Amino acid sequence: MSQAEEIWVESEWAELRECVYGSPDAWVLPKFLGDARLRAQGEFGAFWQANAGRDVAEAAPEIFAEMRAQVSGAIELLRGLGVTVHVAGPISPDNRKFPRGEDHGVSTPWMRDPFVTIGANVIELAPRSLFHRRQRFAIRGILAGTMARGARFFAQPDSGADDYVDGPGWGYLEGGDVFVLGRRVLVGNSGGCSNPEGARWLQHALGSGYEVDTVSIDPMFPHLDCVLMTPREGVAVACLEALPEGLPAFMKEWDVIDVPKALAKGHMGCNNLVLNDRTVVVPSEEALEPVAQALKARQFEVIRIPYRVPCMAGGSFRCAHQPLRRS
Repeated sequence: MSQAEEIWVESEWAELRECVYGSPDAWVLPKFLGDARLRAQGEFGAFWQANAGRDVAEAAPEIFAEMRAQVSGAIELLRGLGVTVHVAGPISPDNRKFPRGEDHGVSTPWMRDPFVTIGANVIELAPRSLFHRRQRFAIRGILAGTMARGARFFAQPDSGADDYVDGPGWGYLEGGDVFVLGRRVLVGNSGGCSNPEGARWLQHALGSGYEVDTVSIDPMFPHLDCVLMTPREGVAVACLEALPEGLPAFMKEWDVIDVPKALAKGHMGCNNLVLNDRTVVVPSEEALEPVAQALKARQFEVIRIPYRVPCMAGGSFRCAHQPLRRS
């Protein structure tokens, strides 16, 4: 096995070589429960609430077509740049009813949350969100295939059928909350997704070679990657007003691009795609021009492609992918 083929994620800004990406082929709006309320916003939030459980291809064909084109465009961009991209597959009708016998929709255009890769560890996570809990079934074969390539593939204890259990052993982790910064790992804690018990489990699973810390987030945001991006060591794109305890102490001297809360929430201003420590993909929507210009001022190449509908639904480029190789 060549070094290039081995599963390894070094950091958020290491060269993206291989990833799992969301599927453009299916989108069924989840039931409108607490996990949906945390993500729904504005006009699209009202549409989601009114059409919960419906296939978007039937409820709003033009929105589905735009989503499909934009997700497909992102996959084509990555493949054109030489990144190996695995696309999430379908979820069977029975698995769509996991874990408690009721259909929570299909959210496979966004595949950040059901697993994480840290070093050579490929970890199926235990999300708090019910519609994220079934996403693993769309990628199980992809993840199992990493075992032949040097990965340590395992799963966090499952979170069962309850919305939430607070106690020892009931850790919740969602990939959007997990940042890999070399041997330091950050876990976001908004109160609605990942929790400190999940971070405690992750520290146990990774062992003393890693240091896992939690970062408090404003409860209006589900995940850490809604309020933070680290495109290069020493540079952060962050919504500081959504970080009640500030950035972690080791980032004290970092150069921070401060993103207003309205831009972070309404346009996913921090949730961009880092290709390497010199290149970032930012949606082409005009509202994100200040973010693109701030990155260019710091000598990043910024690639712009349309991603309006995924952002509108609460998840931009980082939410759509999870790396298998960054080195």
